[in-house]
Amino acid sequence: MDPTTITIAAALWAVPVEEITSAPVPEVREGAPGASEDGRKDMSKQSGENEPGGKGMSSASPGAGLAGAPPDVPGDMPASPDARAGRRAEAAPTSGAPMAAQGRAGEAAGSALQPRSGGAAGPGAAPQPGVPEPVSEDTSPAADSSSVPRDISGTVAAAASPSAPKDMPGGTPTPSRERFQFFPYGWIRTDATWYSAPREGYSNISLAGARIGGGVQVGPVTAFVTIEAAQAKGPQLFDAFIAWAAAPRLRLRAGQFKAPFGLRFNAPDLVDELPRAPLSMQAAAPGRHVGLEVAYDFWRWAEVTAAVFSGIGQNREANNTKIAFAGKLQVSPLAFLKRGPQLRLVASVFAYHKTNGFTPTLTTAFGFDFFHGLPSSGASRRFTAGGGLFWRFLSARGEFFYTYDSRERDTDGDPFTPGDPLPQQIGAGGYAQIGAVVTGQDKDPATLLPRLASRRVRDSAVELSARFERFRVGARDVVGNGITATSAGVNWVLLQHLRVFAAVNWQRLEAAVPEIPGATSWGVTGGVAGFFLGRAGRGD
Repeated sequence: MDPTTITIAAALWAVPVEEITSAPVPEVREGAPGASEDGRKDMSKQSGENEPGGKGMSSASPGAGLAGAPPDVPGDMPASPDARAGRRAEAAPTSGAPMAAQGRAGEAAGSALQPRSGGAAGPGAAPQPGVPEPVSEDTSPAADSSSVPRDISGTVAAAASPSAPKDMPGGTPTPSRERFQFFPYGWIRTDATWYSAPREGYSNISLAGARIGGGVQVGPVTAFVTIEAAQAKGPQLFDAFIAWAAAPRLRLRAGQFKAPFGLRFNAPDLVDELPRAPLSMQAAAPGRHVGLEVAYDFWRWAEVTAAVFSGIGQNREANNTKIAFAGKLQVSPLAFLKRGPQLRLVASVFAYHKTNGFTPTLTTAFGFDFFHGLPSSGASRRFTAGGGLFWRFLSARGEFFYTYDSRERDTDGDPFTPGDPLPQQIGAGGYAQIGAVVTGQDKDPATLLPRLASRRVRDSAVELSARFERFRVGARDVVGNGITATSAGVNWVLLQHLRVFAAVNWQRLEAAVPEIPGATSWGVTGGVAGFFLGRAGRGD
């Protein structure tokens, strides 16, 4: 043996292992619950405890900083001299003498050529017993954490984590993603409205709506239930479903839930920039039904959703539907732009058959009924197409809808017996809406809310919005009743999910029946809305 090699080996024998690798590495026994394939990525003392549901995936994403580095240190810059020394130790040649020194310091005897936990094994190295095989970094689009679909609680599916082991070592506890995770949910909204009409004025202060509920998540399965108490109707079951993230981009849902229809069809008023959601889409939206839904997204480029409903649930009283089908296609052609504008294009259809049901009831911008539902039996169809453009603090979106419903005349005073067929009822219209976050925060296309940096009031967002909409509903053989409405207002979003809003509304009623005279009116609406439990998500 060369004298130089003997001298180096003797020096390494005398030097403690902590001085060879000065980066602090927690000791992990092989096969222990905290054991990891890559010590640099799973150091709990450096990067924090592993959170359930894979919430800490950012450290494994491309460009993430070194584990243990402060947030302001770039990912390509060592955090400290100790970290730099640790990198040099990892980059050193894995010759027999250094490996033997490490083995004498803390490894089992006779494993001089076995790499340390967290080191890179040489090509063709045999897997160690009780330790999962290393998993190489996957840079394919499927491994991008931003492209993984989210479930009801907003957590990323842990199965798509690039650093997750292929199999669990024997004797380890249940993975964190399979733990029970309970999340409460609830929001409340109250507002005041005053408007002036040619013949009368109107004002009211009301509890516009409140919901309370919650859910539990066990691995990829989530159960969610909410009860709503809305104005002019008592408490009722709103959402009650079970969702299953069957694969990284495949989701299944069963129960009572919002039918997939439109870009932001019957979204709650809480997450719309103006006091109320678009009236035109409320006239076309199918509401909540009991059924089964399958959704699959092609990374971030497109999402296809299909659902079938049994005809019972929230829509039972109004539509008495026997069976219904829904389909929705959402395309994001600019998903490849990380800093550019984002475009969402949506087309959807909803088809069902009503038996002794009713046509939709329409409301105005001030919350009162404008057109009551009529007895209806037969086929009904809903179509919508639209999109939204979101770029930094600016947003613009719009949708067009078309509906037709079979209609009949009540001949015996009983709405649950067939009547004389009448010409179909036709509805058509749409809306266009623009907004700007004057405080500069980016707009989130998924929630329609500005992205806040923190829960502090000084980081709150102020947004200005305006909407124009026009739609008409009537029989095929006569001129229909129409509404033209314009709204403009301010939305102050503070404390993450609490907002204060105010808007000025103008509307013109174009009625075809003498019982509802055409008129022009205007008014002011203001109020407060916010989540007091949980946060915005797919349960909205």
